[in-house]
Amino acid sequence: MTRHNRSRHFDTAWKAESGNHWSGVAVDPNDPRALAHRARILEAAWMPDIDDRVEFLRSRCTGKNVLDIGCVAHDRERFDDAGWLHRHIAQAATSCVGVDILEEGVAAMKEAGFDAVAHDLSTGLGPLTPRAPFDVIVAGELIEHVGNLDFLFEVAKAGLAPGGELILTTPNPYAPARVHAGQRGIIWENADHVSYLFPAGVAELAERNGLRLTGAGTVTDASPRLDPVGRLKRAIRGSAWRLVGYDTTRQPGRQVRLRTSSILDRLRPKSQPRFLGETFVYVISGPSEQTP
Repeated sequence: MTRHNRSRHFDTAWKAESGNHWSGVAVDPNDPRALAHRARILEAAWMPDIDDRVEFLRSRCTGKNVLDIGCVAHDRERFDDAGWLHRHIAQAATSCVGVDILEEGVAAMKEAGFDAVAHDLSTGLGPLTPRAPFDVIVAGELIEHVGNLDFLFEVAKAGLAPGGELILTTPNPYAPARVHAGQRGIIWENADHVSYLFPAGVAELAERNGLRLTGAGTVTDASPRLDPVGRLKRAIRGSAWRLVGYDTTRQPGRQVRLRTSSILDRLRPKSQPRFLGETFVYVISGPSEQTP
């Protein structure tokens, strides 16, 4: 399939899904009209810096019927960790069910008193269908681990109530330390991370599924050099490794310290987002009316 014909195929496949897709204004995705369309979508979606990821998610889930995807903590001890996201969501929501493919972890959550289901959402909502529609679907720090991203948007399209939201949080590919690590050939990510998502790509995935990106921004992290208290807290939590990476070039396996954002970065005008935070937050709005 040639590039031109492939673009025409995109036009046919997705225009029916969403009137918001670029294929409604151009055939070629590099056409200035398509790029201008995408730029308008992103400009409307930019959010102010988010001070606290957990508090942001709590506020969006308060009083709502929520589905939390990938809810299992990395280990049983995390169930008692004040930073465990699912606990915060469950406390804020009127109704909250977690779903995960890790059966042992789901069993431990149930034993601890949480509402959770062991299920692979790539096969559809399945046993969660009676719990739908959901006001909010959360996938916190999940999408960078999975190879097939479409299923999240398909689940959102099928499972969100009219006007509902799919909220994704994921590592920010533009974070200064991450970019610096990549330029130096340094291992920075978890060993099971497989991809980064950037704002325009999330907007594209949303539009292909009849959804719309309506919020995008980063969680503001104070620079470790300028925040000794925060650095100490991270060390106590056992996540001080995020301040360093592992060299794969000159001395393979050598641990190295990474540069973080500077005070000059923090002083840039807020009118021009710099996306300096470690974490990106995306809010994808569902259809205004439920699809049959």
